[in-house]
Amino acid sequence: MPSIRRSGGAVLFFYEGKLPAPDEDAFSAALQNRRFRTIEDAASEEISAGWITPVDPTGDSFAQEDMDAGAAVWLRVRIDKKQLPRKWLQIHRDVAEKAKGKKLSAKERRELKDDLSDKLLPRVLPTINMVDALLYPERKTVVLLNTSKSVGETFQKLFFESFQLPLEMADPLRLGFRSGLDPEAQHSLQRAEPIRWFREGEARTRRAVESNDDEMETEA
Repeated sequence: MPSIRRSGGAVLFFYEGKLPAPDEDAFSAALQNRRFRTIEDAASEEISAGWITPVDPTGDSFAQEDMDAGAAVWLRVRIDKKQLPRKWLQIHRDVAEKAKGKKLSAKERRELKDDLSDKLLPRVLPTINMVDALLYPERKTVVLLNTSKSVGETFQKLFFESFQLPLEMADPLRLGFRSGLDPEAQHSLQRAEPIRWFREGEARTRRAVESNDDEMETEA
């Protein structure tokens, strides 16, 4: 069984609503419906993102025991990206411009890229990124073990398409409401307002501006 990476950042998400129980067929079926699809033979630049399991990188199977992580469900997303290598494009452009004796026009560059894409992309292997997440159904919490903004957006979209439940990124306010506070403390938290803590340089500037404003009011 593969292991979860031991270092790096994470992003915490919450959701509201009910998911199928991880030991129900409906849960595996939801993942299967948005499973990873290969783009290995694609002849165009594209991205494919879908569910896999820690033991099956193809997305062909979703056995419940393969996702068992104790109190959590071990989810894994595979994101493949197929793109024409930029250095190859630049080399072919340089050769074409040398043969022509001048720079290619925008139309000629576009036609060159399209021609190279048809010839080279079927032979280009996509880059592969596998991203892990831990789902805690009892807490309605998901821990995404990646801090990339684009990966986070891809994960949120995939989760919603699979379970029809939006993920909300955790913040201090949401964390406070989920920490088991008593009703009075929750009421106080609802009335709390954010405070911006200034860096030392910003603080000095702010004090100077406030002092100047006070002097102007005094003179007035």
